[in-house]
Amino acid sequence: MIYRLAFGWIFTATLAAAAYLIGTMPVAAAEPDTDSPELVCQVRYASETRLLHQSATTDPYSAATVDFDNRFRFRAVVLGSSGRIGHITLTVFELAESTKEAPPVIIHQVRYQAPFNMNNEIPALTGWNHVYANYRGRELRYGCALKAVQS
Repeated sequence: MIYRLAFGWIFTATLAAAAYLIGTMPVAAAEPDTDSPELVCQVRYASETRLLHQSATTDPYSAATVDFDNRFRFRAVVLGSSGRIGHITLTVFELAESTKEAPPVIIHQVRYQAPFNMNNEIPALTGWNHVYANYRGRELRYGCALKAVQS
C-alpha cells in the first residue's frame, strides 16, 4: 500500500515537472496586462536626487546604472519582455575611494518576483531603502515603483 502511494506521488510529480518544462502547464499570471511596464526609481545621495527609468530587457548587461560622487553605484535590472516581467533586481555597489583600489563591492541587493505592485507612486514597489557604505558611513536612499507606460 505504501509502495503504491509513494510511486503514485513520484509519478505525478514527474509528470507535472515534465509538463512545466515543455510549457503545457499553465503558469500563474506574472502581472496585470500592461503595454510596457517601466521601473522608475528615485535615488538620493547627500543633496543629490536622480530618477532612473528602466524598461524590461532580455539582456541584463544593458541595465541602467547611476553613479554618485564616486562612492555609490545603483543598478536596476528588469528582466523580461515588454509585456511580461520575470523579475526585478536592484543592486547598490560601494565604489573604492581611489581608482587604484579594489573593484566595486556589492553592499545591497534585492530581487522582486511577480506579482508586482503596479501603483504608480514612488516607492510603492520597494518602500524606502537606506544603504550605508562601509567607509565613513555614507548613506544612499532609494525607492522604486513599477509604472504602466502606454506604447
